[in-house]
Amino acid sequence: MFLYDVRKINKENMKRREIAMKKLERISKRWRERIDKVRELEIIENKDFEEFTPTFLSREDYQERENAEKLKQQMLKRYRNKRLTDVIEGVELKNKRGMCYLIETQSKIRLNTINPELVKKRILSDLKLINGIGEVTEQNLKEAGYKSIEDLLEHPHFRNDAKKILEHLNKLEHLNKYDTSSLIDLVAHWYPKSHPLAFYCSGFHSPEDFTLFDLETMGFFTSPIILFGVAKIAGNKIIINQYLLRDIKEEPATLLEFLSCISKGKVFITFNGSTFDIPYIKQRLVYYGIKGNLEKPHFDILHFSRRAWKDQLPDCRLNTLEKHLLGIERKNSIPGALVPDFYETYLRTENIGPLIPIIEYNKQDLITLANIFSKLHEEWRR
Repeated sequence: MFLYDVRKINKENMKRREIAMKKLERISKRWRERIDKVRELEIIENKDFEEFTPTFLSREDYQERENAEKLKQQMLKRYRNKRLTDVIEGVELKNKRGMCYLIETQSKIRLNTINPELVKKRILSDLKLINGIGEVTEQNLKEAGYKSIEDLLEHPHFRNDAKKILEHLNKLEHLNKYDTSSLIDLVAHWYPKSHPLAFYCSGFHSPEDFTLFDLETMGFFTSPIILFGVAKIAGNKIIINQYLLRDIKEEPATLLEFLSCISKGKVFITFNGSTFDIPYIKQRLVYYGIKGNLEKPHFDILHFSRRAWKDQLPDCRLNTLEKHLLGIERKNSIPGALVPDFYETYLRTENIGPLIPIIEYNKQDLITLANIFSKLHEEWRR
């Protein structure tokens, strides 16, 4: 009888816990919905700064946002009653999912890379890429005359692993098509993915192989992408294609055009693309039921920049790198966090003014991304 009572009590406790969990889930869901409805950013009046500015908002951040609000008002006034086609030359694209607007521009640039033979030499000189070889063992082997992975073909213990790496490199070299993904994976097995040796693998590609891209969105994941910026290198020029949503309903058509553009590239260059841009695009593709291949060799410049300059700079945000490494300080620009606010204003007012800084901001990000890529080669070639 006692055992039955205990089981009955336990069963009732489990039932109460299940009911409580369901209530908690409903409350959490309602709370998330309320948060989603709240605007991410609010401009605070200057006179209320001391009393109402959140503790996480510095005076510099506040000033930046106040300047952005002034810029927005100026743009609204300047471009009142003007059409996008009157201000920015572009082409209207149409596909099976609708329409979008393409803006093409170009600028002069010189993209620095590293010679493929030098990359191969640096890879083969790192004996630690062989299983079982650490710092001490590498030093001992080099003192014994094994200066490269090629030399290890004569070593009784390490020759099999050395042979595999050499066969891989020789096969790719013979086909004139380097599988940099597998080389990066090889390096990443022993080193962080931000290691210079992983970055050197980009040297197996010519500048024309690279596709640089950057997104502007309406917020965090599940929000629409409003601008796709894609850049290619052609000689001493960077060709920038920007696929703009004139309305949110143009997103699926814009996704198709973006996929068509990046499909021609062999390797991606992004800034935080592995964490943000690529997962974001994948989520939007799933949302619309669109198939797209984003599996290409990928060099995320944010992670390499942190390794190269984190001890020298206040932070490694793109605009910080731009200011300290390239000597560029943007004027009449908007913080990336305020892009959604500017786009919402454009949608609400049907005034193209707030679109102009978004387009310029995205274009400059792509140019800076290419220049930081070159700076990394300069930094690590020494």
